[in-house]
Amino acid sequence: MTKIFNFPLLLISMCILLSSISAGNADDYHVYVGTYTKGESEGIYNFRFNSDTGSFSDVNLAAKASNPSFLAIHPSSDSLFAVLEDSNWDGVENSGGIASYQLDRKTGDLEFVAAKPTYGAHPCHLEVHPKGTYVFFANYTGGSIGAYAIKGSRNLGSLTGFVQHTGGSIHRTRQKSPHGHSIHLAPGGKFLMSADLGVDCIWVHSFNPVDGTIGDHHPSKIPVRPGSGPRHFAFNPTSDQVLVLNEMSSELSSYQYNKKKGTLAFQDKLKTLPTDYKKNNSTAEVVFHPNGKFSYSSNRGHDSIAVFETSKKGKLNRVQVIKTGGKTPRNFNLGPTGNWLLAANQNSNTITLFKVDSKSGKLTAFGEPIHIPNPVCVRFVKIRE
Repeated sequence: MTKIFNFPLLLISMCILLSSISAGNADDYHVYVGTYTKGESEGIYNFRFNSDTGSFSDVNLAAKASNPSFLAIHPSSDSLFAVLEDSNWDGVENSGGIASYQLDRKTGDLEFVAAKPTYGAHPCHLEVHPKGTYVFFANYTGGSIGAYAIKGSRNLGSLTGFVQHTGGSIHRTRQKSPHGHSIHLAPGGKFLMSADLGVDCIWVHSFNPVDGTIGDHHPSKIPVRPGSGPRHFAFNPTSDQVLVLNEMSSELSSYQYNKKKGTLAFQDKLKTLPTDYKKNNSTAEVVFHPNGKFSYSSNRGHDSIAVFETSKKGKLNRVQVIKTGGKTPRNFNLGPTGNWLLAANQNSNTITLFKVDSKSGKLTAFGEPIHIPNPVCVRFVKIRE
């Protein structure tokens, strides 16, 4: 029997299908990538990513900037903030900068709004307050932390808090002075915590959400083993556990967080490397899976992602160490659904994709790498149609 096609109807159906693909769907995200602007990099890049299929679009330059190494998204998803990891930003001696951008959730475009100094060299980490009212930053070379008020959802207001840390530790060259490497507002909003590689501690400060001031707290710091070099840390989304990633010792440490006192009680620690690996390595990033059962840490040297399972009492179990297929995986991030991990390989100019098994936590390499010059930081924003 001969099949007869209704060509006008077929044409209309094809047009509708193509329109829906070009517009995106519920599984589509804008992915923003912070970089170091050496070589070919010019600033912040972006591409579209589909969390159902793992497919992605061509890469675009979203905004030109000087060393926008670390990025943070405003809770409204309508603006993006970036540190400008310099030491003489805009003529301000021994200072980097922080910049804000208006974010178009339909197109993915970024429009520069404002930039201000961080009053410390090489800012390397920042975080936006959950209510979108402040942005916190940590200066690596400057050894300081601070906070700016956010006007509206994207403009930078006044500097509301600033603390210059002091001290050092046992490594003769890397720990002569403080090096602020990350900063987070702890759950509950009362305490501001910062990992300091140079002093081997987590600094703890009080935070006033009314005026944005950063105050003293006792104890003022939580020490880690000398020579560990704490870099980044993460709060478990489902419990009171905190993971501290030590860059110099390649160890992941587990702590119990006391929300009332602002203290950390040690629970466990474990190497991020295979037991037979003896070469140089430094860790970079630690991220929890949304289910709180698994965490992920990056190794630079071994060039891998270590996967950990954690018990309710904070006991760590390393379940996998998988190569990223690139060089120097720095920051990485899990997609909002927890089904994908995108790793930024700084020295091979690639981002590699992994599928995540939510039951075991394990990673499986997927597809071809995404080529971006000197990628450092990965952030997701849901596309608004």
